[in-house]
Amino acid sequence: MERRDVLTGGAALAALLGAVAGADTARAQSQTGADDLANAKGVWGLKVSTDDYVEIQQLYHRYCHALDMGAGEAFAACFTPDGEFTGGRGPGKANDDRTPRKGTAALVQMGNTSGTRHFTANLVVTRTPEGAKGSCYLLLYSARATPDAWVEIAIYNDWLVKTAEGWKFKKRVVWRDDDDITPFKPKPPRGGDAR
Repeated sequence: MERRDVLTGGAALAALLGAVAGADTARAQSQTGADDLANAKGVWGLKVSTDDYVEIQQLYHRYCHALDMGAGEAFAACFTPDGEFTGGRGPGKANDDRTPRKGTAALVQMGNTSGTRHFTANLVVTRTPEGAKGSCYLLLYSARATPDAWVEIAIYNDWLVKTAEGWKFKKRVVWRDDDDITPFKPKPPRGGDAR
């Protein structure tokens, strides 16, 4: 085999490997760049590691416990220092102000209330270039209402980052099922029971 053939073959192999790597990168970027609507339709991206998933799951649980107990500092510690939270809006309130509560001071103040019980389920976490995207269902029970009752069904839509202290919420948005503009609106059953 001549030297020219070896060089040409090597260059072809390098080009092929580069094309495969480029395709993998493009696929990863398209999967991790999925928007809220794509997630609402069940299109998810790349998985996080099992250790990261468990740590993120614990973050979700700490958030609920801190908020329900009125532990403002512990609640704010679930977020990055510049983290933000946007609450849900009920029916007929689509045009209400949706300015997020931002930063530690605002989040401590928000977390100092109590009297609710947050139940979350069906957590899905996918990797993104910045960290991870998370989503789960929320059932909110109020012990302050008279009589006490379930007061909200919603979806948390989250942006997460891994910090030196572990995973934190960078941004959290609540989309109530009865919000007129939620991208996660449940579809009505078609002719009979949807189960």
